[in-house]
Parts: sequence; C-alpha cells; structure tokens
Amino acid sequence: MLFRSFKAIDIRVMNVQFPFLFYQNCTNLLFEYDGGAPFHLYLTSRFKENKNWGSKDRKRYRSACYYFWRNAVGVSRQSPDNILMWLQTHYSQEIHQSVSTDNYLPYHSLSPHLSHSIPPESLTHWFVNEPLVWISPGKISIKSLQSEFQKANIPIEQQYGNALAVSPQANLNPWLENGKIYIQDISSQMAMDWTTQPMAAFCNANHEVWDCCSGSGGKSITLLKHFPSTQLTCSDVRTQILENLKTRFQLLGLKQPKVFTASANEQNNQSTKATAKPKFHVVLADVPCSGSGTWRRNPENLHFFDPQTIPSYAAKQFQIVESVVPSIAVGGYLVYLTCSLFAEENEFNVKKILESHPNLIKVSEEFCGGIEFQGDFIYRCILQKIN
Repeated sequence: MLFRSFKAIDIRVMNVQFPFLFYQNCTNLLFEYDGGAPFHLYLTSRFKENKNWGSKDRKRYRSACYYFWRNAVGVSRQSPDNILMWLQTHYSQEIHQSVSTDNYLPYHSLSPHLSHSIPPESLTHWFVNEPLVWISPGKISIKSLQSEFQKANIPIEQQYGNALAVSPQANLNPWLENGKIYIQDISSQMAMDWTTQPMAAFCNANHEVWDCCSGSGGKSITLLKHFPSTQLTCSDVRTQILENLKTRFQLLGLKQPKVFTASANEQNNQSTKATAKPKFHVVLADVPCSGSGTWRRNPENLHFFDPQTIPSYAAKQFQIVESVVPSIAVGGYLVYLTCSLFAEENEFNVKKILESHPNLIKVSEEFCGGIEFQGDFIYRCILQKIN
C-alpha cells in the first residue's frame, strides 16, 4: 500500500467511526519528523497548523507519538507503512499494549558504549515509562509546599529530602511564576547535594566556587540552596542564557553570582581574566554531552543518535577540563558532571584527565539518580588537586 501524506483530519468523529484515520495522522507526525528540533516543539508547530484538533485530540496524538518513541526503537521509519503497522498492532487509545520488556532492549545497539556499571537490559523499564517531574522548593518551605499541593489536588508521587516528584500532567505554573518552586530532576539535585562531600568545606564566604558551564544556572541554584553564603562565579559561552540565569536567581530570591561570557575551553583568552589565577577551591564542570542519560524525557533522540559522534563529545569535554584545571587552587576540587550513559564521556575521559594531570587524584565517582529514583542519570566524578 502506498501511503500518502495529507492535511489534518478531525479525529473528534473518528474514535468510533474512523479509527484508521487516527493512526494515519499519527504516522504522518512521526514519519515527517526529521530530528532537528525537539519533538515536543515540532508537535507544537504541527498542532498550530491544524487548528481543528482540540485539546483532547492533541493529547491523544501526543500520547501515541511518545508511545512509539519509547517502545519502537529499532522499528524502521524509512517507510510510513512500517510506522502505521506498528501503531495499529501495539497502540490502542483505550489500552496501551506494552511491549514485552523481556525481549525489548532499546539500548542494545549502544551496549558497547555504555558505562560498565550499566547493563543495557536494566534501561528498558527506565526508558519506556514516562518520567515524573521533580521539583524543589524556592521561596517556600517544604511543608508549606506540600500543604498547597494537597489543597490543589496535586498528588506527590515520590519524595527524596526536599525534592518532590509529581505527575507530568500537573499544572505547576502558579508555583513556578512566583518562584515558589523550580524544576530540576532528582539526578541533578543529588549531584549537587554536597552536604556530605569534601567540597562542602569550601562552599562559604571565604572561598570561591566556579560553575564553568553554567547554562541557565540550575545546578548553581541547588548549590546555593544548600550553601547560601557560597562565593559563586558562573560562566557560559551564551550571553542570553546568562541573562536567563540572572532572572532565575532573582525570581528565587538568591544572591546573584558573578557572571562572565566565555567558552570554558578557551580560558586563556582575554575574556577570562577572572580565571587566570588558581583561586577557585571548587570548579564545577557540567560539561556538554550526548545527553543520553536524559533520553527517557526526549525518547526520540535514541532513534536519531549516531554513536560516531561520541568521540567528539568526549574530546570537547577533555578540552574544557584541560583549560579549567589551572584555575583550581591546590587542595581544591574539580566536580566533573555529565548526563551521559557512555563510558567514553565518563570513566574513560576521567582516566585520560588523570593521566594528563598527575597532580589530580580521584576522590569518588558514581551515577546520581537513575533507575532507583526514576530520574535521569548524571555521572559525577570528584577530583582533588593535590599540588
């Protein structure tokens, strides 16, 4: 059967009479997606094109498409007929027929690249289930937040310390807009809980901490929540994202850090005079990576990922570390983070870093979050500069 792309069909009449049209529309959405933008943004643009789809229609399409991304890794998308046949076989609007986790190994093709502590079969259940949304209190106590959620009929699915997990369908905007909460996965919250780590001794007014790949400051926010007096410097190559960082800090009522725009792998240039001396007692390097430890939230990425790109990520990460090590004071720490599952970005890179810098020693390494907490995976390795 030759499959043709077509414009929107109103599925409000299709549930009873024309279920095939629903599968055709879903197939179009999946087949025409090229992996360029995140799938949720692509869906938003497609929904705007098809204004006859109501909120219930959009919800059904979104559910079916993400069900495909999570449960159909390995199904060829070269032909729309393959997608259509799979959806008709495995997806029902009323009952989602789960793929057997005994035979389904979405990360199987990437097994040679995984960190040694992660068996590929352990990732199946983690990948196929929609993740919860983890949040943390901002300008509100944990008890007050729990009380407000109870009044708003928002169930708390899990709790770890001050981190709360809620359904992705929960409307959190009233709390986000006034800084009462911020969204951050449990893996990041665990990675930045330094209360029992050696770096805690330097998170005060007498020492300086540098977040050298800060992005919009999510991890630094958690750091300041634990250690409000930390003398913090944040940098990123993107000027606009540092403006977002300032806005987030202000909304949450946190002390503004020092900020400057610079690529962390170009620390010798004129724009980074602030880091020229080895004055930082802690450098946080949350380096750009493949993001493979977060793909349960963006499962389409697993369908499009090319493992040949892993070495380029690892090379960039190593270059960043090479450039920031001179800025670490003797006795200070480098906290190396990735949200990757791949050994080349994690333990293999750390081995290379240690070989390049005999004055660094490995204090600890672990994955934060992950399967046990139904969160992302963050690899954290703590290195100390001994001379």
